[in-house]
Amino acid sequence: SSPCCLRTMAGECSDRSIFLLQVCLTTLLSAVVPITAHLIGLEVSFDADAGSSDRLQLLQHVSSKATSKCPSIPQEDSMDCGAGVRLCGILTLETGQGSGSYHHDKPSVHGLWPQVAPYGNSDCIGPQDSADPGQVYSCYLEENEAGSHQLEFEQHEWQKHGTCAGVANNSDFFSQVCELARGPLRVMAASKAAGLDISDTASQLQRSGFCVWSLISHSQITLSACAGSDGIWKLAPYTDFSNLCKWVAPPNPAPTPSPIPTQQCVPSKHGPPCSSNEDCVNMAGCVRCAHSGFCTDVKLR
Repeated sequence: SSPCCLRTMAGECSDRSIFLLQVCLTTLLSAVVPITAHLIGLEVSFDADAGSSDRLQLLQHVSSKATSKCPSIPQEDSMDCGAGVRLCGILTLETGQGSGSYHHDKPSVHGLWPQVAPYGNSDCIGPQDSADPGQVYSCYLEENEAGSHQLEFEQHEWQKHGTCAGVANNSDFFSQVCELARGPLRVMAASKAAGLDISDTASQLQRSGFCVWSLISHSQITLSACAGSDGIWKLAPYTDFSNLCKWVAPPNPAPTPSPIPTQQCVPSKHGPPCSSNEDCVNMAGCVRCAHSGFCTDVKLR
């Protein structure tokens, strides 16, 4: 039996245990020293010099504490943002197992796509600044791709999807995309190194707390996401959108003060023009028509 397996209650090494351990070990060993594992919301750090038995104990501990928070993958074509949520969408990730430009060594991010009609009921909320990106952001850098090609691809993603994402500008959008993709791509890289197909990779993402919305063409996996009124996108189960991304209603504006009547008399100022006392009747503060030809609040003595 393998010395690196997780043993079952019967003391035998199961194929499923070996599979899970391969994925977890590859994920952990691919991180920067000291290694930090982000598994199901648990953060566990340990030194890269630790022995294999220590790492095995750590993985067994994390596995025993971790529970999936993701619902089953929905079988729906249209995404419902839920009550009180205006922005929802999908983070689309490439496994690298597709053909043509979708075949590459490492998993990568494709983009963040608000699910506006006909793909869902997300609003299209424009940016404060719609200028195109002028640089290639970190998660779009590819060793075998020219920078100009990647920049064109970014501009396409921005114009088609980013300008509906409720962000400030393209920098805000792509910074969020790269941050959202970082954890899932680590899991996908480990899954690819372990030889998993797209279905098993999706299952591993689900177990890791990155909730899968769908498997789509070109061996891509999409994760459900939403954003609140602050424009910050979150990876979230579609069942929790209303709890995590409900928009806060703006405060009610202060009531508009009543306009000051123009037909009135105030101290030390001319009132409305008049030719007789009758012209000043029913005008606020006015008592008579003065010799100046204006109503006044000053009574005759």
